[in-house]
Order: sequence, then C-alpha cells, then structure tokens
Amino acid sequence: MSLKDSGSAPIQGEQLHPRTPPAIQTHSNTVSTVEALAAVRRLSFAVLEAAEDPVIYRALASELFAVFGVDQVHVARVSQDHALGRGNGYRLGEDGKPDVGPEYLHHFEEKSATRLVAASGEPFNEPDARHSSAMDQRLTERYNVSSALFVPVGFGGDVRAVVGMISETPRVFDEDEVQLAYTLANQASAALAALEMSTRLSARAEQQTALARAARTLNARLDLTSVLDTLCREANLSLGGDVAGVYLGDAESGGVAVAAEGLGDSWLGTVMRAGEGVAGQVLVTGRPVTTNAYKEEVRLLPSPALSAVKTAVAVPVRWNGALKGALSVGFHSMRRISDEDMVTLQAMADLAAVASSNAEAFEQAQAQARTDSLTGLLNHGALQVRLIDEIARARRGGAPLCCLLLDLDDFKPVNDRHGHLVGDQVLRLVAASLKIEFRSYDGLGRFGGDEFVLVMPDTDDAEALAASKRLQAAISTAVRESADLGIELTTSVGLARWEEPLTAGELLDRADRALLVAKRRGKDSVVMATAETEEELARLEAPASGPTRLVNDLWDTVSRCESPREVLAGLPGFMRRALNLEEVAFLDKHDHLRGFVRATSARAQGDPGPPAFPKDGLFVNEERVAALRSSAISRGSLHALHRALGSDSSAAALAGPAGSYAALPLARDGQVHGLLLMRSSSPRFPLSSLRLAELLAAQAVTALLGQTGGASRSAVGALAAAIDARDNYTHSHSRQVVRLAVETARLLGHSEAAISRVRDGALLHDVGKVAIPNEILYKPGPLTSQEWVEMREHPVIGERILRRTPELAPIAPMVRHEHERWDGGGYPDGLRGDGIPMGSRIIFACDAYSAMITARPYRAPISTEDAVQELRRGAGSQFDPTVLDALLRVLAGESAEPVPA
Repeated sequence: MSLKDSGSAPIQGEQLHPRTPPAIQTHSNTVSTVEALAAVRRLSFAVLEAAEDPVIYRALASELFAVFGVDQVHVARVSQDHALGRGNGYRLGEDGKPDVGPEYLHHFEEKSATRLVAASGEPFNEPDARHSSAMDQRLTERYNVSSALFVPVGFGGDVRAVVGMISETPRVFDEDEVQLAYTLANQASAALAALEMSTRLSARAEQQTALARAARTLNARLDLTSVLDTLCREANLSLGGDVAGVYLGDAESGGVAVAAEGLGDSWLGTVMRAGEGVAGQVLVTGRPVTTNAYKEEVRLLPSPALSAVKTAVAVPVRWNGALKGALSVGFHSMRRISDEDMVTLQAMADLAAVASSNAEAFEQAQAQARTDSLTGLLNHGALQVRLIDEIARARRGGAPLCCLLLDLDDFKPVNDRHGHLVGDQVLRLVAASLKIEFRSYDGLGRFGGDEFVLVMPDTDDAEALAASKRLQAAISTAVRESADLGIELTTSVGLARWEEPLTAGELLDRADRALLVAKRRGKDSVVMATAETEEELARLEAPASGPTRLVNDLWDTVSRCESPREVLAGLPGFMRRALNLEEVAFLDKHDHLRGFVRATSARAQGDPGPPAFPKDGLFVNEERVAALRSSAISRGSLHALHRALGSDSSAAALAGPAGSYAALPLARDGQVHGLLLMRSSSPRFPLSSLRLAELLAAQAVTALLGQTGGASRSAVGALAAAIDARDNYTHSHSRQVVRLAVETARLLGHSEAAISRVRDGALLHDVGKVAIPNEILYKPGPLTSQEWVEMREHPVIGERILRRTPELAPIAPMVRHEHERWDGGGYPDGLRGDGIPMGSRIIFACDAYSAMITARPYRAPISTEDAVQELRRGAGSQFDPTVLDALLRVLAGESAEPVPA
C-alpha cells in the first residue's frame, strides 16, 4: 500500500455519508504559514534526539494540541498484519503538556476510521462523527467524539500508526489544516524511520555479535542445560526482548520449559500444551509464529509471568532430523518482527541445535560414565556427586536427608561356591529390588563390590529405618525365590542422618561406621548412626586394630595427674606430639555465651606466625557442634572450618596459616564438654589422625567426667569403654566377672546398693591396665620378675584413676584390693581375711574363675570343671571360703536361700 502525497486531497466523511446535519457549524481556525512553519520546526527539534517511539508520538500530540486546539489526540499503533491497533489517548494536562491515557485495543474486524486510514494510507476527515458509518460508534461514544481528523504515520511503504485529532464539539477541518496535520505526521514518520533505522543498525550489530558470541559459547558447552540456557539468553539479547523461553517437546505432548529469561526460576518445568502460546503453536506446525496481540490471538497458560507480553515470536528447534522444541521471545510493547529478526532467531536455534546434538551425545557418554555397568545404578563417583547435591538441597530447604549403606552378608562364599556369574546375577537382583522399593528421585548406587548406597531425601530416621527393613526383606525374598539360584542371603545396613555441618564424605563415613556395628552385632541387622553406636564401635574397633601405645601413654599420664583438669591442660601438647600436628587447642565451654574460649594450646616448635586459634575464643552454632557427637570433621582451611561450625568470627580466619584443620567435640551422653581444634601441615587432614584423635578424645572425656559432674553411670560407662579400647580380652572378661560377681553378692544377701557397687567394681577392676605397657599386657609368654612388678601396679593405678572421679571414689578401695589373698599373700598391700573389702573378695574369686576359662596369648583355657576344682583347692588360702561357696553355687545353678553376709 502506498502513502498519499502531501498534496493529495483527503477522504471526506461526506463522501461516505453524504447527509450533512444542519447542527454542524463550520468555523475556521485557520493557521498562518508562519505558525505552521514554526510548528514543523518545533516538532523537528523535539524528535531529533528521541530514543523511543512514545517520545515522538507525545511530541506530535503536543504540536497538534498547540496548533489545532483540539480536545484529544489519539495514536493507534497498527499491528504488523494490520489486524488491530493499540491506542493511547492524550489530553492536555494542567501544565499544558499532553498526558497519556491507558492503552486500549482496537480490532479491525469492524469498520472504523483507523482501519480505513491504515488500509488506504490517506487522511480521513469526519466533521459529523456521531452519524458517520465509517466511525466505530463504541469508541465515538466512549471518547465523546463530535468531529475528527485522522492522518497516517508511516514509512517504508507501510502505515505504522494512525493519529486522530478529536473535537468534542462540532468542527470542520479545512484543507489547509488537513495538509498541515499530514505534514506534522510525516515529520513524525521521518523521525520514526530514522529511529528504526538506527535501532535496526544497532540491533543488526548486536545480533551479529550475539550470533558470534553464541557460536563460541554453544560450541564450548557440552551439557544440554547450559546449551539451552545460553540459547535463551542470547536470543533474548539479540532481539532486545523482555522474556524468552526454550521448550522441549513435540506436537503430541506439548513442551516443557527448560530455560527461561525474565520469567523467574519458577517458570522452569512449566508445561506448555500443544497449541498453547507461540511455542506450543510451533510444536504443532513446525513453522515460525509471530503475533502483535499475544493475549488476544494466542491460547495462553493462566500465568502472571506472561500477562505483560504484547508481541511474541517463536521458531522451531531441530536436531538429529527431528523437531525437539521451540525457542520463543516476548516483548512487553508492540514490536515489529523484521525479516532480519527472524533470520537471527532461526540462526540462533540452528546453532543451538548443533550444540544440543553434541551435548546429547556427551550426556549419553556421561550417563555411561556415571552408571555401574553391571547393575545400571549410579557408580561410586556419581553417588558422591548426588550426595553433595542433596546435602546442598537439604541445607537450603531444611528437609531431612538420610543415607543408607547396605552390604551383602557373607557374599564371598557365594562367588567361591557358585561362581562369579551367579554372584553377578545376585547383584543385579539386589539392584532390581532397590529400584522397585524406592522412589525414582532417591539416589540408588553401587558403592563397590557388594555394597550399595541409597540417598534418601525428605526422609527422617523412622522412615529410613522402616525402609531399610523393608528392603532387607525384599532382597532376601527376591534372591530366595530365584529358581536358578537356591541361595539364602541376608544383608546388613548402616544408616546415617545428615546434620550440619557434615560433608558428603563425612555422612558416608557415619553410615559406614554404623554398618560396621551391624556386622559386628552378628549381621542381618539395621543400625542407625548415633552417639551410642559410635561408642560401641570404638569398643569393637580397638581390638581389631590392636592396642596402641598412644592410649597407653595417655592413661599413664592420667594416672599421674591430680585432677581431670590437669589431663585437659596437657591434652593439646600430647595430641600434637602423638599425631604429628602443627597446632592443637582445647576450648572450654563459655560460662555465659554460646561458644568456647581457649583454655590451653600447643604449637610445634618454630612454627612461624601467630597462632591459628586465638585466645579470644570461638563463638559457634552449638547445635552444629552437638550434632558432631564425638566425631571429627576436617576442612581445607580455617575459614572453611569456622563456617562449618557456624562461627561468627569466620572473617578473622581468612588469614589462617596454610594447611588443613579439624574440629572434634569432647562429648559424652549428648553433652559437649569442650572442643578440640587441630591444624595439620598436610593439605588434607590425614584420616588416620582423625580416627586416633577421636580415640584419644574419648579417653580424655572419661577423665573429665568427674570434674563436669557427670552421673556415676556415665562415669562407669566411660571408664569401661576406655578399658575395652585397650584390650579385647578385658571387654568380654570384665562382663563375665560382672555377671558372676552380681549373682554371688546377691546370693550372699547384699543390699541392692552394695550389689550396685560390686557391679561397678567388677566392671572397672582392670581399669589400671590402661597404663600398663603393651609389651607386658600382651606378652605371649610368662612375665619376668621385673615385668610382674610393673603388672602388680595396675590395682594401685586403677584406684588412683577412680579417686579422681568423685562418683567413683567409693569403689576405688574395692579395685585396689581385688588381688589380695585370704591368707595375706596377695598384692599390693598384703591384706588378709576380713581386712580385705568384701567386694574385693567377691571380685577376686570371680576374676580367677573367668581368667582360667578364657584364652590368653600365653596359654590355652582350661575346662569349667577343672576351673571349679582349682577354685576349691584355693578355698581358705586364696579365696574367702564363704564367698567361694556362694560362687560355686552360682556356677552350679543352685537355687538356695541367701547366706547371711
């Protein structure tokens, strides 16, 4: 369509509606040539530097008000397909400047002056709007139009807008006025053309830059999510859009939003049904789609994110010969989509298609790298990544997270007896059971060999325990019912709950330690990692790894200290030397604040710079410290350790000395008594040092219990754990002695309070052995006379240790004299007869019987019958005859009336 020359005559309303009502009065507002030229000049300068269309339209309206004195000016921007106009009305404000009104939509299905001018490109002059068949009477009434003059604003062979001058009283615009209005509109057209040219040149440069940038970026990306994010961002930038989205799908199922710009993260995952939105239309047709009436012409999702979109464009995205999705860009204002825009957008989509194809192939290769080839589950490395991701999610949202570690009991004999093909079949059956029993978003993986890991987000302790038992039953049933296997299989499970500040490795370690307890308990069981299971494992692990000189040295130190506080004062120096660390500090709990203050510390000689653990203390999140129980955590810097502990002073730790750092609470029975901080010169804190630190700290807590007012039962349990950690023989032997001593005391008629003291004395009768050198304690042969001198010191050392703890002091004499003989030939004091405490006499007899029937490194056990004969031979010399009689009745299972004490 061509625009009319400025000298052409306008279309007159009378031509369409020949009757001219007599009420219309013709009056002249003739504009002089000087005024006309001045108006054109003002408008030229006003739009000269305009950077946006609305500025030009407002300047045009201002001149039309000034020159023609009309009541309203309306600007209807015509859509690209001439199907509608988006209009705004202007009125003069109190400051004499045009105020813009709200936008309205004008569809061109019905007759209207705007449609006529947009189609013809010529002005339209209507002196009698209220009776005109060319006018949209709804708009005429809404805006109180009596007379109107409409002129086109266009360039490049197309009408871009129609400007209407509205008079609310009857008026006739003469030919000169029409031509002047047309001239002013053409002046605005020239400014709009220049602005569009400048915008297009700038956009073309930006599009070329964006294409080059996208090509570089997309070719460098090998993960599909990054490719689509880049596509979405660069497409939006290149077209100057307000929102953009990438949707993957097809004509049948619609598309899912996988990347978004300007729509917020919540938009990701939104389902766009086939035919819905411009993207949904592309998925149906496979062709580009544009619209300038997004809300009116497109079937939309009920989403506020799209409510401001007026213009939208979408193109198909194809790779590997198939339509995979759509790329869409939206604009909050009406915008013409040029051929260059379409070429740029499709080029973006094509670039992304190549990159997406590469990324898809790479993801398939990655999936193979993440997957265990035998079971199809995640492999060891992928499990670590998944666990890290789930911890981050749990940390953000506060949801519970549990980790399950499952091991097949006695699986090696299955391979040995049936062959590895059968063993592989069992592993696949276990994997299948995992997939059936658990949710699709749970992380299922094979950790290695016959161990499987399950990462369970949004799962608390009770749910994890129930799921574990359900899984055990399912695996057992699946293997048993496999017709070609004929194998009975049980499993052991270790469970751990994530708590701040545990890392993925530390959470797995907790689950692994719980699994060890389950194995040691006899297998076919489920164990949840708790403080109690940690203490149980400490007792079980120590014999397996053999006693250590470090524990012996620590308890030798304890036996020489006058108070538990003396032990803690020397603990940093002891641990620094024992574990070859650079610096160790013991922090005591603050009396009033949430945190710890440094009590004592030790550094390696010649260690340069200031200490890593200053005296002003450490204010931490106490819940995080308590969650560690008695387990250590390590980090690669002091700052990272402070952050893990929730410390408010982490900024001060930025300049901490190089190395790795660890924190270890001194805790027992859910109560934290202090905090150990350690620094190693190694970039990664040695795991063996952490384990030894936990063992030594547990012994230190035992010494501390009396000072901190721990209950006597806690003190007894703590010392028993210390004894067990030294000697596996002592662990089982002590409990046998306890059982016999309690039954003997009860048969002798002791009170419950006295029986309780005997129980504690029997449990701790060997506590002094923690200070006996390993060479003597575990010598596989007879002791020399000098070694016997040292060994006979253990009752005295035991008494000294017990007297340090007020709650245990009453049983200290019982432990000191539990090797005294009835005839006075015992040690350490040579007491005889009734001079020996009754509890000591009971323990001595029970201890002798248990020792005879228990294997030792230097001799084999004897039978229970021979042991009883030995006891009888010692009556009246080694043993109190009355006590011995009661013990023999206990051993014989006799039920007799108690003998008066």
